[in-house]
Amino acid sequence: MKIFSACTAVTLLLTSNVIAQKLPNKQEISFRAPSKLKIDGIAREWGDRLQAYNKSTQIFYAISNDDNNLYLIVQAKYEEIISKIMRGGITLVINHTINKKDPQPVTITYPNLRGSDFSRVANGIAGRFYTQPDTSYKPMPITELNDRINSGSKTIITAGIKGLDSDTLSVYNTDGIKAAAQFDSKMLYNYELAIPIKYLNLADNGVNPFSYQIKINGESGEKNAPVAPGESYPPPVAANNLATTDFWGQYKLTK
Repeated sequence: MKIFSACTAVTLLLTSNVIAQKLPNKQEISFRAPSKLKIDGIAREWGDRLQAYNKSTQIFYAISNDDNNLYLIVQAKYEEIISKIMRGGITLVINHTINKKDPQPVTITYPNLRGSDFSRVANGIAGRFYTQPDTSYKPMPITELNDRINSGSKTIITAGIKGLDSDTLSVYNTDGIKAAAQFDSKMLYNYELAIPIKYLNLADNGVNPFSYQIKINGESGEKNAPVAPGESYPPPVAANNLATTDFWGQYKLTK
């Protein structure tokens, strides 16, 4: 049976729990994005500016903006939540007003791993969080894990955005919609997203607040594809971890 590994991991979790208890469940303020922000999955520019820890989805997050873009950063620390993100992705829903029943909201989903890509990444994640029966097992280096995430997360799925040639974009698109995710040295999963404000079509040019929804998507129990020789399958996922979790909030652009 696999058990949670080193004392250092436990210490990190305890520290994160203390921080989470001090943050609100939803972001309460608007703020300008960090200067020289680069969407690369490295959360260095954000420092301690994550604004909330949402208990429904078990993620830290912050939404911010500058004159041109709206940004979302998500940070996840639990293996079960990270694996769930890998299975179904994170969806950001932006409504044009505070009305949650917007008939055509803007939605963006990333990442979009499936099949063998997911199996290899999930296997590497599990190997980092849990001890292995084989004492000769060496956890996958974080650099290799990030390489696998990058190679398997090449698309961004959108809806409700006018002016795009396709709803499925490459992460290298020239439309200005950017997304990236990486693990840091503490095995925290950092997700960054940028979307040009011009695509949001906000009422009154964004003078008034609008509602947003963040969803950690579940999935229908898709079977993992075969993994490479010498690798094991990732741990089975509990049924309650397959369900979509979400929450709503409001944001107003800062000028």
